[in-house]
Amino acid sequence: MTSGLVKFVAEYILENDRSKLGKLIFTSVLSMSVLFVSLSLIILLGAKFFLQYLIDEHFLNIALEILPYSLASLCINATGGVFTSVLEGYQKNYIRNFIYIVSGIIMFGGTVLLTSTYHLKGVAIAQLIQSGFIFFAALVFTVKISPNNQIRYWKWHKQSFKELFNYGYKFQFVSISQLLYEPATKLLLSKYGGLVLLGHYEMATKAVNQFRALLTSANQVVVPVVAEKAKTEDSSFLQSFYIKMNRILLLFNLPLSTFLILATPIISLLWLGSFNFDFIFSMFVLVISTFINIMCGPAYFSSMGEGKLNVLVIVHVSMAIINIILGIILGLYAEGYGIILAWAIALSIGSLVVIVNYNKSLKISFFDIFRKEEAKLLLVSFLIIFLNILSYQFISAERNSLKMILGI
Repeated sequence: MTSGLVKFVAEYILENDRSKLGKLIFTSVLSMSVLFVSLSLIILLGAKFFLQYLIDEHFLNIALEILPYSLASLCINATGGVFTSVLEGYQKNYIRNFIYIVSGIIMFGGTVLLTSTYHLKGVAIAQLIQSGFIFFAALVFTVKISPNNQIRYWKWHKQSFKELFNYGYKFQFVSISQLLYEPATKLLLSKYGGLVLLGHYEMATKAVNQFRALLTSANQVVVPVVAEKAKTEDSSFLQSFYIKMNRILLLFNLPLSTFLILATPIISLLWLGSFNFDFIFSMFVLVISTFINIMCGPAYFSSMGEGKLNVLVIVHVSMAIINIILGIILGLYAEGYGIILAWAIALSIGSLVVIVNYNKSLKISFFDIFRKEEAKLLLVSFLIIFLNILSYQFISAERNSLKMILGI
């Protein structure tokens, strides 16, 4: 439900009705509280019965002792997420990030102080304190940043609940589809490629995901901006804003992706002690598909900002299906490498569909977005990668130091 808060907060700020934003916040807080408290009570009631089958009997009492603290943290975090989402909607991400940084320090300090006395339970208590800090700090800043958003206006509003629910349930389809990607790929990979290839693929995935997070997290600030401007500006502003986002993103994405491809053999040598083909193949395929996926960011988050979730739901569900079907087909012919290619193809196709669909809604083409300068930059990157790979073919496998120098 909090997934739609960023968009709706950005829209409600523009309206003259002072009470509407308060109704949205209170409706979200009450809904999340009821949902997570109910789930926590159900878990607590059945915990002793189910945990005895999941946890060694020697640790059962400890688990039951820690569980209430963990569930309390979950409830407070879920409710506190409403206020951090409101801060995002106000485009005050720096405040939200500051709160999380301080909360991390509190968590660390609490763990150090409490574990000596309460042991593992001390970690759970520290986590609960951290959750409480995030909740109250985000609440205070939410009230402070808008004098018009007074607590006396906070009340339940049926229409706000409908808006949040309609946006939220679609986003849940997206989230569920995303949860299917990795398990399906790993299951097929273990069957057709074996555990060794799966291990190398997992390492490549970790490396690429760290790189991806650097760029996609910055794109998320687009949601409240687009939600606001879609209400106040005409389509020409959204076109101009979208074009600028893509050009700036390419200037970061392309050099970083090129660098990661060039550095892959060195990473393989440092991590695995050799130039491992499974790891290098996985990295190359994942970096290329992730490059396309990152370039989808402006279209993806702009669609979220405008509330166009139908296409995102269709794309994510289709990606999950294509990944499995294509994985089985390619797995029969190319074994584990086919599974990796299947996921890369599914990710790339899904990303391109989102881009094309949003471009169509703005009535612009790829040639309107990217100029000759961007095309030249892309060509130079391809040339550098090609020459680097070609050079590796003429260097013997024993001359690792020369290959490392070439990669650098």
